[in-house]
Amino acid sequence: MENVLWHLEELWLPIAEREPAAISVLRLPPSQPAPTSPDATAETSRATTLVQSVAKAAVEALTGYRPLQQLTRWLDPAAVNGLLSAMRHGAWQGATVASVHANQFGDDAIEGVAQVSTSERRLAIAIRLDHRQGRWTCSHLSVLLPGSHLLTRT
Repeated sequence: MENVLWHLEELWLPIAEREPAAISVLRLPPSQPAPTSPDATAETSRATTLVQSVAKAAVEALTGYRPLQQLTRWLDPAAVNGLLSAMRHGAWQGATVASVHANQFGDDAIEGVAQVSTSERRLAIAIRLDHRQGRWTCSHLSVLLPGSHLLTRT
């Protein structure tokens, strides 16, 4: 299947009004996976493990299995507030971490997302870890609740 590049102004027109000549075909080279080095694989594995640990602890706090005070050593105040906000919304009984994806940026930052399953829905937890003073600290933790993208903040 070939990729088609539309001119931006043409995308806003109804299909019937678009000029057939305005479509130009853009042939992209076949994508090749980036070569992975043992160091890159180790960084990805470490990043995934750290994000999974934070996500699991966060879910345990949401379900009431773990006291939130146990996490304050590893969470910045902003991350604690994100977790407290999620605690006030919804029932968390039976929540489990379904999958984790993470990337490490340099030697001092990891960003990841954990997919969480509850009996009613699936949602995501966005996590950022920063390496400070010789240890990893969670500087951002946000539970992305269904419909939260529709809320406006003032």
